[in-house]
Amino acid sequence: MDKKITLRHLEAFRALMLRRSVTAAAQSLEVTQPVVTRLIAEFEARIGMPLFERVKSRLQPTSAATLLLEDVHQALMGIERIRNISENVRFRRLQRLEVTAAPAMATSFLPSAIAKFSAQFPETLVTLHMQASPAALDMVQAERCDIGFVMLSPDHTRFKGLETLVIGKLVVAVPAGHKLARRSSLSPIDFVDEPLVSLPTMMETRTKLDSLFLVNRVQRRVNIETQISYAAIKLVEAGAGLAIIDPLTACSYHGPDVKFVLFEPAVPCEYSMVVSNRHASTLVLKPFIDLAKAEIKRMLPKRWIL
Repeated sequence: MDKKITLRHLEAFRALMLRRSVTAAAQSLEVTQPVVTRLIAEFEARIGMPLFERVKSRLQPTSAATLLLEDVHQALMGIERIRNISENVRFRRLQRLEVTAAPAMATSFLPSAIAKFSAQFPETLVTLHMQASPAALDMVQAERCDIGFVMLSPDHTRFKGLETLVIGKLVVAVPAGHKLARRSSLSPIDFVDEPLVSLPTMMETRTKLDSLFLVNRVQRRVNIETQISYAAIKLVEAGAGLAIIDPLTACSYHGPDVKFVLFEPAVPCEYSMVVSNRHASTLVLKPFIDLAKAEIKRMLPKRWIL
C-alpha cells in the first residue's frame, strides 16, 4: 500500500476537523462527499490510527486527531507561504514583510502605517497577523514573522529585544448619556455601584487594576469579562456598564454613543515592538518601523500619554 501522505489528505483532515461534518468539509473543498470520505480513510490508513469515531451519526475526532490538528495546520500554512512567495517572485514582488500585532495595535495605528508604507514600497507584500500579545511574541521568537507589536512591558517578560514605543494611560469608556461622561477624570471611588465590563483576570492590566481597587477598598461589580478591548467598548455602547481600556483602542472608536475619560491615578499601558532574528531587509524594515512609530504617536492624544 502507498504510504505517502499528500496535500489533499491534509486538506481533507483539516476541513473535517474544522467543519465537523463530511458534507460541510466537501463543500469547503469543492469536492464530493465520497472524495472526502476516501481521503480521510487513506489518511488514517497511512498514519496507522483512527482519527474519527461515529457517535450518534456524527463524527467525533479522537484525541490523536486533536493533537495532529495544529501540526497539520502549520504544514498547510507553510505550503501556502511557499505558494505566495512563488507568486510574488513571478509578479516581481521581491520583498515580503510579515507583521504580527495585538488586536488594539492591529486595528488602530498599524493600518495607516501599512497603507503609507505600501504607497512607498509597492513591490513589497505586507502580511498582517492579529494575535494576542503572548502569541505574537511566540510568532516572532519562532521566526514566523519579521516584526511584532505587543502590549507588554519589557520589564514583565523574559523575551529579549522588546522596545517600548509609547506608554499610554488607561481610560474609561462611559455611555455618552451617563452622569460620569462629563467628568475630566475618574478614580476607583467613582465605580461604586457601577456595572463594569472588565478584562479577564489572566491579563496584566487586570492585575494592575485589581491591586489598585483593593488598595482603595472599592468593590467592583464586574458583570462581563472580555479580553478584546474593542468588544468592551461595544458592550458599553449597548448599555452593559463602564469599561477601563487601553487608549489606542479608545482612539479606534468614532461613534457618538461612548465617551472616554481618563482613569486616575494613571495606570501605564505599554506598547512595545520586537524584531525577529530572521527580519526582512533593512531597506524595507527601517522605513516601516519609522512609519509605525510616527503613526502611534500621532494617533494618541498627548493627555493620554505618560
